[in-house]
Amino acid sequence: MKKQLSTPVLAVLAVAAWLAASSLATWVNFAYDDALGINVVYLWIWGAAMLLIPLVAVEYIERERPDRTPRWQGVLLLLLCTASAYLLLEYGGWYMWYQPDIWWLCLLALIGITFWLYQILPFRRPIQPHPVSSRARSTFILLMVFYVPFLIVLPLYLLVMHPVSVAQITPIGEAEGGRYIGRITGDRTENPLGLYFFVNDDSERWYYYDVLTGEPVDYE
Repeated sequence: MKKQLSTPVLAVLAVAAWLAASSLATWVNFAYDDALGINVVYLWIWGAAMLLIPLVAVEYIERERPDRTPRWQGVLLLLLCTASAYLLLEYGGWYMWYQPDIWWLCLLALIGITFWLYQILPFRRPIQPHPVSSRARSTFILLMVFYVPFLIVLPLYLLVMHPVSVAQITPIGEAEGGRYIGRITGDRTENPLGLYFFVNDDSERWYYYDVLTGEPVDYE
C-alpha cells in the first residue's frame, strides 16, 4: 500500500493552492480590469469557508459507506453541476470560451471523467482499502481538487488567448493622445472581453480598443 501524505502536509498544500489561486486571480482581475470576468471574492470566501468546516463542532461518526459516494465527491459533483448551469446561462454562446471559468470547469470535468473511467476499467489493479478519511483530510483534498486545476488553467488561458492588459493597452491610447477611462463590455458577440475606453485631454475625441487584440475599434 502506498504511503499517504500526512494530514499536516496535505493541509499546507491545500492552503498554499487556495492562496496561490486566489492571489493569481486577484492580480489578473486588476491587471485586466475585470475583463476576464473572474469572481475573486468567490474564490477567497469559498476556500476560507471550506477551511472552517473541520473546526465546526458537529458530532457525527465517520463510517465507511461502500454503497454511497464519498462526501467530497458529492460536494464536488454538486459544485460542478450548479456552476456549469450558471455559466451556461450567463455566458451561453460561442464567446463563452473566452471565459477562463469555462476552461476551469472543463478541466475539473475531465479529471472527474478520468477518475470515473479508471474505476470501471476491468483490467485495473485492485485498490487496497484505505482508512476512512477524517473530516479535515477530506476538506483538504477537496481544496486541492478545486484550486490546483485553476492554477493550471489560468496561465494556460492567458498564454493561448493572450488578452491585452490595461498596462499593455494604455500606451497605445496615450500614443493617440488619449487617457484611459475604463472598460466597456459592448457587444460581446463582436468583442467577447469588452472594450477599453480612452479620451483625449480636451474630451473632444474618444478612442476604443479591443481587449482581446489591442486594436482600435469603432463603437456606437
